[in-house]
Amino acid sequence: MPQEIDTGDELSARSMVRKPESSLGCPCAARREQRSVRAADFANGEERRLRWGFVRGDTVLVSSGVDSTSGPTANMGELFAGDADFRAELARDLLRDSRGRVLVVEADMKRPVSEALEEAGFAVEATDDAVVATQLLASSPFDAVISDVTARGMGGLELLRFVKEQHTDLPVLLMTGAPDVETASQAVEHGAFQYLLKPIPTDRLTTALEKAVKACALGRARTDALRAMEDVATVDTGNESGHLAAAMGARSLWNSAIEKLWMAYQPIVLPGGKLYAYEALVRSHEPALRGPGELLDMAEKLGVLHELGRAVRRHAGQFATDRIGEHYVFVNLHADDLLDDQLFSRAEMMAQVAPAIVLEITERAAVHDIEDAKQRMAALRSMGFRIALDDLGAGYAGLTTFAELRPDVVKLDMALVRNVDKDLVKRKLIRSITDVSNDMGALVVGEGVETEDEREVLVDLGCHLLQGYLFGKPQPL
Repeated sequence: MPQEIDTGDELSARSMVRKPESSLGCPCAARREQRSVRAADFANGEERRLRWGFVRGDTVLVSSGVDSTSGPTANMGELFAGDADFRAELARDLLRDSRGRVLVVEADMKRPVSEALEEAGFAVEATDDAVVATQLLASSPFDAVISDVTARGMGGLELLRFVKEQHTDLPVLLMTGAPDVETASQAVEHGAFQYLLKPIPTDRLTTALEKAVKACALGRARTDALRAMEDVATVDTGNESGHLAAAMGARSLWNSAIEKLWMAYQPIVLPGGKLYAYEALVRSHEPALRGPGELLDMAEKLGVLHELGRAVRRHAGQFATDRIGEHYVFVNLHADDLLDDQLFSRAEMMAQVAPAIVLEITERAAVHDIEDAKQRMAALRSMGFRIALDDLGAGYAGLTTFAELRPDVVKLDMALVRNVDKDLVKRKLIRSITDVSNDMGALVVGEGVETEDEREVLVDLGCHLLQGYLFGKPQPL
């Protein structure tokens, strides 16, 4: 229910500002109840640093900390409604010296997180309602979001999902005073930047938000670079120099990412816990292109997927060579890698240890676009490699590829594994997959295992191998 805030008796009829109970803009409502400024101060041209303020549509909500109990007062939304130039200048003024603009969704009406962040120099906008937060996100840019898991309206997890669908570069931190494994796992699954336990020490809170703001800036820089590459594809003669500069910048960023490439390794274990293999997962120390998703996106835009694939195979091949005879190594292949003749060269380092390598095919839908995919798979098998198909059970494409390519190893889709101990339908699906795989002589990997209950059920259903945070997170070795 919206509340009305009167900014002075003399202008009571025209200076009412309607705003949600979430107290838009002000993280310290108890400390700053007065939300007006003297009209005379602005009329006389006096310049001051505003204590807090936010632009929302055609309304400006500000506070200078001025006590307006005496003298004429006016609400800034009334004085400057519709003045776009003033609103833009005000927004720049507010953010110029801040450490980033943060949307805080917290249930505690005392707003301790909002207040701590504002005092640390962040520009803060606060609400206790996650639905209101989505409206704020739609109308203004932010550098980070931090929300209570129990935020009213739609909850912190639903807000996280919304943000990841609509604002992919915007980091979301979740906080809770009652942590549980299921909520934490869902937060990780849906891409939460951090999962913080309340009460949050001020130094940890500010450090987390600093990292989030920096990650947001890097993500936006990466997105800009990718968009620049899209622009290059439709370059017009009137702006060739600008497009060329953008392309050169994107290529420079890519070269840096390749130079800083490294591999994280996650264990794959037998039902009893003994190490069977490691999966090699690509990473980079280049801040704007740290993970596999960012690297693949950029490689596709630049047309250098083969370059990325070769770099991954060099790293993984060296790792497998150094540990020959100790365990197997799973190495991801993009479908386009199957078109790279170098993959089939017996001179490659990875080819020298092919019997220890399981090639895991990703982008399975694209495999159907390769006319001789089955022949190429057969060629790789003749070299000693085994073939794995990931995310089986995720849809028709995966089942079709499973039937056509007859992989040596199949990896269950993580959505099937999650809470399998509580879902009869999932158990029946996995049982059918393990039965068919056994008939074909293929190993089944339960991927994304996070609890002992999931592990026990998967073993009972016939999974030969297990992988997930329960056994170890990806890390350098």
